[in-house]
Amino acid sequence: MQVKKVLNNRRIVFIGDSETRNLHYASLRIMGVTGSGAYDATLPKHQDTTTILWGTTLVVFKWAPLAVDQLAILKEINDNAGEGNTQPDLIFLGGGAWDRLHVYATDEDRQSHAATLKELSAEMLRSQQQNAAVVWFIPTTINSPALNTEEKRDHMREEDMEAMRAVYAKNGVLRASSFVLDGPTFTASRVSESFDGVHYPPQVYDAGAQILTNALDWLLPPNEAEPVIIPPEIGKMSNPMLGFLMLILVAIGLFAFDGFLGFTYLASAFVKGLKPHELHRQVLRSSKKSGHEVPVPEANGLLRSRLKKAKARKRAPKANKSGNLDSEIAALIGR
Repeated sequence: MQVKKVLNNRRIVFIGDSETRNLHYASLRIMGVTGSGAYDATLPKHQDTTTILWGTTLVVFKWAPLAVDQLAILKEINDNAGEGNTQPDLIFLGGGAWDRLHVYATDEDRQSHAATLKELSAEMLRSQQQNAAVVWFIPTTINSPALNTEEKRDHMREEDMEAMRAVYAKNGVLRASSFVLDGPTFTASRVSESFDGVHYPPQVYDAGAQILTNALDWLLPPNEAEPVIIPPEIGKMSNPMLGFLMLILVAIGLFAFDGFLGFTYLASAFVKGLKPHELHRQVLRSSKKSGHEVPVPEANGLLRSRLKKAKARKRAPKANKSGNLDSEIAALIGR
């Protein structure tokens, strides 16, 4: 509930590689999307995704494995910030592993990568100037023996990635961040659980997402937007058949003079002369003869008296059609 309150009516963008995607899935799980990130080999991995939560919160993942990809997406976001309500409230960036693996072999590659990081740092500061919180995700600890290709074992060992983390810090990426999520902090003690040398089980990323969630209170300004309450449509909760049955029960109670919606007639099946409309006529006849109105409680006393007599005789009382019936009723009600 607290996460919903903080993130209500916000726009959150995750930009990065597969580790950033796993943090994105873990964050969605904390937000209530329980099946987010479940293993499914049939789903495409390298694609953008969009999730709308609670009808007001937009969570987007942008696939950007290389620093140049992250720079291009962040620059586009900053350039479009003034067009409508498109500026994210929180930008989560992460990367470095793919750069170390694919574009870091020569001195020219390293120089180009450093220049890209400086531009990326500038765009991160620009995002903050536009009132967006920027989080940088330092790559998690590499389990070198578990790396599953020779190329990765040559270029992505933990010592290689440690040097790459230093390159990002040197070129101002960490300084340009509102908050830094240190991947090695919550993975170093669980490195043996990295099944392919790079990625970890979902519960490990849940720990990182929890750290991020704890920081939201001061990363994001107070949310002044009131929750949007969408009332249910008229008639959505209705049931025509049940409504029709209620009308039938009300009609029975009105036209059969039965406050128990017809169930008094069930008793008259065993004791004759107790039908509500018959009792009503008898009471009216008695009141007209005596010239007084008969209170309702005394009419109920008549019903109780007749039931008592029927029980004592072990049989239903016979209807008396003579004039003595009126006298009997008057005597029973004390008139």
